[in-house]
Amino acid sequence: MKKYSVNGKRIFLMSLPIFFELFLQLLVGNVDQIMLSGYSETSVAAIGNANTIINLVIVILTMAASGGMIALTHYIGAGDELRQKAAVIWTFVLGGAFGLIFTVVSVSAAKPLLIALNAPEDIIPEAAGYITVVGAGLILQALMLSGTAVLRSFSKLKAILAIAVIMNLINILGNWLLINGISFFPEMGIMGAAVSTDVSKLIGLAITLVVLKKKTPVSVKFADLKKLDAATFKDIVKVALPTGAESASYNLSQIVILSFINIFGTSVINTKVYCGMLANIAYLYSTAIAQSTQINIGYLVGAKEYSMVSKRVGITTAICIGVSVSVSFILWLTSDYVLGILTDDPAVLELAKTIMLIDIALEIGRSVNLVMTRCLATVGDINFPVTVTIMMEWAVEVGFGYLFGVHLGYGLVGIWIAMAADEILRGIFFAARFAAKKWMRKGRKKDLRINGGADIMEAVKRPRKLFEGLARAFNICQ
Repeated sequence: MKKYSVNGKRIFLMSLPIFFELFLQLLVGNVDQIMLSGYSETSVAAIGNANTIINLVIVILTMAASGGMIALTHYIGAGDELRQKAAVIWTFVLGGAFGLIFTVVSVSAAKPLLIALNAPEDIIPEAAGYITVVGAGLILQALMLSGTAVLRSFSKLKAILAIAVIMNLINILGNWLLINGISFFPEMGIMGAAVSTDVSKLIGLAITLVVLKKKTPVSVKFADLKKLDAATFKDIVKVALPTGAESASYNLSQIVILSFINIFGTSVINTKVYCGMLANIAYLYSTAIAQSTQINIGYLVGAKEYSMVSKRVGITTAICIGVSVSVSFILWLTSDYVLGILTDDPAVLELAKTIMLIDIALEIGRSVNLVMTRCLATVGDINFPVTVTIMMEWAVEVGFGYLFGVHLGYGLVGIWIAMAADEILRGIFFAARFAAKKWMRKGRKKDLRINGGADIMEAVKRPRKLFEGLARAFNICQ
């Protein structure tokens, strides 16, 4: 079995391409909003509502792909080439199935979803059109996420980064040409941004498939589809379903919270959109190093080197807190200047300043959650974080968000306070759970059942070897 050496330098070096990839992914999601800010404030509010729905689907698809990634890293760590191939196929099958379902739902139910969000009537036509066009490309997004999950499992991080660069350049160029109508291209506004997004995803998927064929050791043929095993499917699903449920719950809670925010009008909606963009920047590197740690922990678990896991998770958590809080503090200090590039509305700038101050506390809890939820899932302790997350989101984030924001009249400030409380409380629960090391005992018991059981069966088949082994043991004891 291959032994893996995991140290701080390896984690850091792997985190860099992931960071830049995530940064470029963030641009894909936010560049439409940034470029539309100079076109129409109404379009910004429309795309903010639309992206809340689109992001719900994308996060679910990402979690489905992560189930494949976790299973695949375990098989790589264990050196099991046969099941590596099965995991690759199942990752694409599941991703494609989910992608097709969500494509149909997004295209057919865009307007009813926005009405359920209490979206202002004046932004519904633009937002519905954007959801319909971008939703039509969700099948492409699902397959691309499956492909990048496989590449990430094999540590092909530079290739993923290159794909993200190409996609962003295509998206930015498409926006520039289609939003305002450059040269002979038509002026399409928000619909131009939607078309550009789909085109970038199509090209990104094509490049991802080519890279998979050339850069990964697993070669999949059509005949392999007939050899899929149920055990690999179960390994993926037992991670994908709980994490998918948790992600769906989180994003549904965000949709409910957005329905609260929509009550306060376009100015507050825009503030939420802009502050959300800044918050994404605050925890971007923390997400990258958490993913890097997760990949390496997957190798360690597959190789059954459990003793190295706890120390690495603790160090990564400390780094995440330090980086996220520092960046969030800087963004609070400079929010007037940063957001002044996007809007000159004094009400938005004043409210955003307060929100970004609260976000400093929020990032402490979120940093712990980013690391702990990923690592608990990777070591096989998935049900606890999922259960706690779902309960806390709806009880604290949604419940207290309504109480503080709507009922007591604190608006977006009250909602952000509830969000911070949710993140911090969950962080405490997850840190205590990981420190208890129940996952380690479960993993060792599982290995004992599998390996010990195999040894016993082999011994039963060969009685002579069994007695010889007992004789040697008796001599050693004497």
